[in-house]
Amino acid sequence: MRSLLRSRRGSVAFATVIALVPLIGVVALGGEAGSWYVTKQHAQNAADAAAVSGAMQQLCISNAPCAVTQTVDYRAKQSAAANAFCNAGSTAYPGSQCSTSLPVGVSQTVQIASLTSWNGTAGTYVQATVSQQQPAYLAQVLGLTTVNIPATAVASVKSVLFPPCVLTLKGSISFQGSPNINAPNCGMASNSTAKDAINFTGGGMSMNLGSLSTVGGCTGAASFCNTALKYLPAPTTNPFSALDDALTTLCGANPILPAKCGLPKCSGSDLVAYTAATPCTNDNTSTKGNTAFNLVSGVSVYFISGTLSLKGGSSITCNSPCTGVTFILLPGASIDTKGGGTLTLKGPATAPSASSLPAALQSSAALFQYMSMYDVSASPVQFGGNSNITLTGNIYAPNADVTFQGNPTIAVGGTGDSCGQLIAKSIAFNGNATFDTTGCPSQTKLPKSQYVQLVQ
Repeated sequence: MRSLLRSRRGSVAFATVIALVPLIGVVALGGEAGSWYVTKQHAQNAADAAAVSGAMQQLCISNAPCAVTQTVDYRAKQSAAANAFCNAGSTAYPGSQCSTSLPVGVSQTVQIASLTSWNGTAGTYVQATVSQQQPAYLAQVLGLTTVNIPATAVASVKSVLFPPCVLTLKGSISFQGSPNINAPNCGMASNSTAKDAINFTGGGMSMNLGSLSTVGGCTGAASFCNTALKYLPAPTTNPFSALDDALTTLCGANPILPAKCGLPKCSGSDLVAYTAATPCTNDNTSTKGNTAFNLVSGVSVYFISGTLSLKGGSSITCNSPCTGVTFILLPGASIDTKGGGTLTLKGPATAPSASSLPAALQSSAALFQYMSMYDVSASPVQFGGNSNITLTGNIYAPNADVTFQGNPTIAVGGTGDSCGQLIAKSIAFNGNATFDTTGCPSQTKLPKSQYVQLVQ
């Protein structure tokens, strides 16, 4: 018996058991805290989604007409519900993952606020605050009976710094070779949703550009793509879309190409402006080497059908007393500038008179203000060779793939509202092409692209 009392066998096991009791408690408490962390992450995801969706709806509403009629509060709470967070009794949102019956002691709240400033900065903001209250279990030893797990997110509606002076309506904006882009006060935007809506091939280009944005993606050199705003929520509005309907009225929906749209061929070898006395189109016209075509005085409109060929050494120039000119390329028409020469057009500061346009276009005359070229044709347009092209004002080619190939220079200059914009189906700057808007102010007819960004 005395030996049994003196035995130390099992003492370590007994001490281990005593030590494991608090250790197991700490581990269990850590497990409960871990569940709080998981809930916190889920709440943050719900808050982020709610804030972004609310801001997207605010953006939609502010650019009426908005196809989605719900309020900012509704759209934000719907997104929170899709992430399994709802106010009590508010679980019937489309796509809701909220339970209609939460466990005993568990409750959720979702609060949405529209703000006009955040952190002292004025703007348009949507704040989402999501929280879940639940019972404490092992944490009761720390004096906790319930735990509130909150998450807050703030999303802002923002605009790009500069409005675009270049816009593609359906295709990409692409850069290949060593083009020189000098547009410090304006941007480029693509309405294409493709992953290569903006595409860089090679890295030799020079880019001095105010902003670059798209509703699609960007491929190519990361040094350029990283500066682009990608996957914006809404395309850039086309300010000249009404012209498309007017031209369809003039030419018909499916004209035989190349179309003359009911206009007779102008007589003579020179370019002839459209007037009530000469309602005609310049069909398959070619300049002559070392010959200048000086356009008529005042504001004038020239219709082009077939091919307008610009020969080497020749020029088409809007010199004084010409105060403004618009070239309208009818369906199937094209301009061939590969032979060189000079094309200098200046969009009119005032809209052309009714007598300068066919009846079908007269109601849209205001849209021709500052427009140097309206290309209705779907024929690809290539400005190439060593042609010197200076177009002051707007270039609108909604159906054409426009390429600047080789060494052409396009200077879309002007001041104030006359600062030009290039709008086409797609646009490619290849080779050593130069695009210059030096002197243009930070305003164009094209609106600034807007987007939503989480700021908290």
